Amino acid sequence: MAYGVGAGGIMGIALEVTSGTYVAPTKFVPFNTESLNYQQATNWRRSIRNSPDINFAVAGDAHVEGDLEMDATDDILPYFMMASRMTVVKTGTTPNFTYTGTPNADATPAKTLSITIVRNSQVFAYTGCVVGSFTFGMDEGTLTYACSIVGNDEATQSAPTPTWPTTTPFGAGQYIVEIPTGSTVTDTDTFEFQVEDNAEPQFRMKNTGRGAVFVKFGEREVTTSMERDFQTRTDYDAFKALTSQSITLTATKGANNSIVILTPVAIKDTYEVNLSGQGDLVRGSISYMNMVGPSTATYTITVKSQENIS
Repeated sequence: MAYGVGAGGIMGIALEVTSGTYVAPTKFVPFNTESLNYQQATNWRRSIRNSPDINFAVAGDAHVEGDLEMDATDDILPYFMMASRMTVVKTGTTPNFTYTGTPNADATPAKTLSITIVRNSQVFAYTGCVVGSFTFGMDEGTLTYACSIVGNDEATQSAPTPTWPTTTPFGAGQYIVEIPTGSTVTDTDTFEFQVEDNAEPQFRMKNTGRGAVFVKFGEREVTTSMERDFQTRTDYDAFKALTSQSITLTATKGANNSIVILTPVAIKDTYEVNLSGQGDLVRGSISYMNMVGPSTATYTITVKSQENIS
């Protein structure tokens, strides 16, 4: 479980033993923004009864939905990986562990999260939370992680007492970009990696509350985008030929504290070259569509950390 705090509030998440059953926070996580909310579809009934007005409000289905954004750190990321549509394999021994995540085709996640948020001393506890999409990006040299959450329901919970982690975010001077993998480049200054799994809450007839029974995944789309100095037409011509490349981004603070994002088969979807004014650099804005290969996953995320997650 992870937990985070914003101005006037605290946020927490925990891996659930049973999906949809609330678990109090076990890991506290600083975060930048959040917009989680309980959403309900009320049926406003307008029966024919000699009146043009609405007659009844009938409770409809309900679920949890919203976005979280935080700095990507090696001690927090594995919790969200485990609630994503990926298979996470843990290796290593104390104090150094490796979490390797690869996408799978499962309809539902192997694990779900309980997320607790304290806003102005008021506690909101959300259950059965799944990472429906996520994005790695850069914010003034800091590696960030944003995700879209879809969950089952809301529970009741007392306010927790946070114990804040001391892990610092990845910053400037701690990145290696390889295009293709094995060839380091130093001409890119933006990077965004996005996975969209199209998560949807699933509602069934029951008498145990209005929340979703579970969350299912749909079709997946994985994209990478960046901006590079344009030096020759070689890379541009590869875009026209639909030539695939492998791309690796490594954020590292040492041998046992790193995040590595690998896309083995990336084909340029768009390539824009602009010259905005005299004396400007020629820049190439590139967007890749990442594909599954004959023997490779669409992407791999490898995290090395001292965090020991069961």
